[in-house]
Amino acid sequence: MYRTKLGLDKMDKWSKKYPKTYLYLAYLCIFIGIVGMVFVFPLMFWQLGFIIDNELSTGGGLVLPIQTENGLDSAVPVFYVPFWYWIIALFILATVHEFAHGVIAERFNIKIKSSGFAFFGIIAPILPAAFVEPDEKQLAKKPWWQQVAVMGAGSTSNFIFGILFFLVWIFAAGPLIDSTMQVGEISFNGVMNESSLKNYDLSSGVLVSFNGVDTPTEILEEIDNLSINKTYEIGILDDGIMTMYNITTFENPTFPNRGMIGINNVKIDFTNKAGFEFLGDFPLGFERLLFWVWFLNIAIGLMNLLPIWITDGGQIFRVMAVKYFGEKRGIKLNNFVSWISLILIIFTIWPSLLFSFIGIF
Repeated sequence: MYRTKLGLDKMDKWSKKYPKTYLYLAYLCIFIGIVGMVFVFPLMFWQLGFIIDNELSTGGGLVLPIQTENGLDSAVPVFYVPFWYWIIALFILATVHEFAHGVIAERFNIKIKSSGFAFFGIIAPILPAAFVEPDEKQLAKKPWWQQVAVMGAGSTSNFIFGILFFLVWIFAAGPLIDSTMQVGEISFNGVMNESSLKNYDLSSGVLVSFNGVDTPTEILEEIDNLSINKTYEIGILDDGIMTMYNITTFENPTFPNRGMIGINNVKIDFTNKAGFEFLGDFPLGFERLLFWVWFLNIAIGLMNLLPIWITDGGQIFRVMAVKYFGEKRGIKLNNFVSWISLILIIFTIWPSLLFSFIGIF
């Protein structure tokens, strides 16, 4: 953990220059902090129920720039994201999150003692985090709503920036790719057990035709509109040999009423359209960076509101529990809810533990 004074003068200056604006934002932080905390807790139960109903082997995982052999099926499930996308997205969301905490705290005359960065080597080889350190004694003496505003500011800012980056992703990155690039090849490296392709002992290849069409864009359109229990003829290039196969689709467990052909690890390669070769892979890199920035802002903003001891949601729940149930009962209730949240997280990441637990009974 590295404590600094970085950004403290800006937090103080902004809070004093626009006091009315940040007061209104504080009200928004209270609303989003409480509503978000109340929303995300039952959402975890719903997700666990979905895992049980569909007997899923994987419910969630860590988002890290680490490629594991089995991905989400590994001992510690991992969603892989390229390093630079990951580090830039984390830097943006952490800076926005902690700066918001600091500005709202300064708005209510709560001193920020320090800011800085931390690296958690236990969780991952290098897992960076940012922080601001308010004066806890001053914070504890403030009215409950001001405490909640400070604690809810981080996730609120993540949601705001997440939505902004999502809009840029939709209205800028998408059109940029559409106008400058085209689909070049569709390949896969894995086949589900339910797929008819298992009958042909085929595990990888390149899709070169599907249901009578043979351009990559048309193939994607056909795949997006699959019926259930319908037989299609597909052409697959494998080791330089193109072979036609008849496959029967099955129901998509995630999206009912939609068919699947049962291929995994699909990779879509793009090439530049004529006249845009100078752009290279920039449109794709720009689009993927924007995706990870908005996605991680929303995802981490939500998870940070889960009522557990170390999160902002846990601190909000503690303040509200003490307000309505008193110090002693409020702390006990906070501990109980935090343990429940921790168990939900563990079972969601490792459903095998959940099914083993159910099997005992």
